[in-house]
Amino acid sequence: MGYGQRPFEMRLINKVLLFTAAMAVSSSLKAQGGSGQNFTQSPYSNFGVGEWTGMNFTQAGANMHTFSGAYSHSLTNPATLGNLRYAAFNMGVAYRGGDVQTEAGERQTFNGGGMQYLSLGYPTWTYDKRTKLEDSAGKKTYKSTPYGILSAISLSPLTTVGYRYAFENNEPFLNRTTHTGSGGLNNLQWSHAGHLGKHVNLGYSVGRIFGQLRDNSLFTVPDSFDLGAIQDTRSVVIKGMQQQVGFLLQGNLDSNTHSLGASYTWYSNVNAERSRLTRSYDLSSSGGLILRDTILRSVDQNGTVTIPASFGVGYQFQYRRKWSLALDYRYSDWGGFQAFFDPATKYAVRQDYGLTFTLNPSDEKARNERKMPVPVRLGGVWSETQQVFTSAGQEVQIGEFKAFAGFGIPMIRRYYDNSVITSVLHVQAQYLQRGSLQTGLAQERYFQLNLGFQLGDKWFQRRKFD
Repeated sequence: MGYGQRPFEMRLINKVLLFTAAMAVSSSLKAQGGSGQNFTQSPYSNFGVGEWTGMNFTQAGANMHTFSGAYSHSLTNPATLGNLRYAAFNMGVAYRGGDVQTEAGERQTFNGGGMQYLSLGYPTWTYDKRTKLEDSAGKKTYKSTPYGILSAISLSPLTTVGYRYAFENNEPFLNRTTHTGSGGLNNLQWSHAGHLGKHVNLGYSVGRIFGQLRDNSLFTVPDSFDLGAIQDTRSVVIKGMQQQVGFLLQGNLDSNTHSLGASYTWYSNVNAERSRLTRSYDLSSSGGLILRDTILRSVDQNGTVTIPASFGVGYQFQYRRKWSLALDYRYSDWGGFQAFFDPATKYAVRQDYGLTFTLNPSDEKARNERKMPVPVRLGGVWSETQQVFTSAGQEVQIGEFKAFAGFGIPMIRRYYDNSVITSVLHVQAQYLQRGSLQTGLAQERYFQLNLGFQLGDKWFQRRKFD
């Protein structure tokens, strides 16, 4: 028996992993530097720590607490990791485009996107306890009870910031101030789950959150080359810890599977440092800016940030391997949010309600199947966000609606030893609407296209052959 060359798939996946790692490092460095990913242009992201992403695997849809498979899990409930059977790599990217419209008819368009998540999950320890049974006829049978410890490391955005607006003033002379924001928070998460028999999973995760929120304002005097311009850049660097605990209960009744999952998330040791850089420029005759002087360079304040804890629960009904229906709910009281860089904004309780219908929900090819059926997902999320604004003398809590439809493309490979790898390319289209013109506030409408890559463990093995 000698060692031959690795198969083409192995060489290909090495290149994919190398490219993905480079993208992850690049995205992390950008987030630390303040630019982040160009993933939103929302005036509502101009407050607090930005727009909450609620990031999860593409194949999970809106199922945050009971989505659990042989190759993937949920980023919200670590207990869902307990059903992972193979080492699995998941990656997601997205394109997003849309517009923001005001009641006065002003409109801004947006095109952007970026990396959504990276995750590598793997079994750490598995044990199958077999108990000998003997019926009245003397026939021997065995009862199998699985146990295991599984782990995963993942990187995903927690919040995103992106906005652009301008103010014009005629006093004491015509002038304009333009504000541009970018950045967001990311979460590098290490998760563990225990699989305790056939019905109970328990999970825990710890994450490092990091990122930067950046606001750049430019004061200019249109059509004047004498007064110049002033650029004021303010940035807030945030670092801290996130922790999650969760459970997943599963039981079979006839041909149906019932799942109940819940999670609790909290944050600790979240600190922020705010800095400011103000410079003056001359407007050249060619229309460019020439640096004239640095007016202010300082780190003016350090302090803690109180990000509220959240609780969520979900239920899923699955009929054989044919279809499943999942209901999800998540609660977080943003009235307790405190940050020295955002002292006056009022926030409310955020509640998210999700519904996901999946046709062919299994992410693994069964032995008796000639071909793996194509998984198809439909669903939506209604959110009462934490944003509260006053319009026409009345307080308005911003609502958000998301609807999505997606499918998976199975890629089955069979090896010389008759082992099978199940990998799936997931495609999903999503429509999002936030706010309403009837309230006198801005309305946002986005179309988003997600691609999720699910790669099974045979990709990561070195093969030997004669």
